[in-house]
Amino acid sequence: MNSNVIVTALLAVVIVVFIFVRQIIQLPVTQRSLLMPLILSVALGGVFLVGHPAPEGIVAVIIGAVLGVGTGLVSGQLIRVWRDEATGIVFQRGGWRYLIVLIALLLARVLIRFLFIRSGSAVDETALNAALIAALVGNFLGRDIRIALRALSLAGGSFAKLSSRSITSER
Repeated sequence: MNSNVIVTALLAVVIVVFIFVRQIIQLPVTQRSLLMPLILSVALGGVFLVGHPAPEGIVAVIIGAVLGVGTGLVSGQLIRVWRDEATGIVFQRGGWRYLIVLIALLLARVLIRFLFIRSGSAVDETALNAALIAALVGNFLGRDIRIALRALSLAGGSFAKLSSRSITSER
């Protein structure tokens, strides 16, 4: 196992844990929370491209990202989004159902590798891991697109009406 596979696996674990923790607790929908997935996507995409990946790796990452955004748009419906009438703050909370989506993405990566091995095809672990990370980040981005659409309608359709920073929320 080379260092790229280890770094990629660690990065995937960090992303999954980060997303999972964000789903367990009740959080306000803020300008920053809506922009973070986009910034993360651009930053990780830049890091990926700086490594001069093979064309097959680029295709795998694009497919992973597209599948991730698609699953994020669908699974974003599992996230509860509401406006607290007393404070006017828009909140979000995921939960265990959304965790199942993340686990399904991880299992899909294992299944894809298994299918490649069974078919006798050469499998580039680094490309598959990069595609998994793209799928996870894409899911995060798609999920937040869905949350943004719902949160903005609760905030009067204005991004500026959402808080620009996190507010301590009750659990």
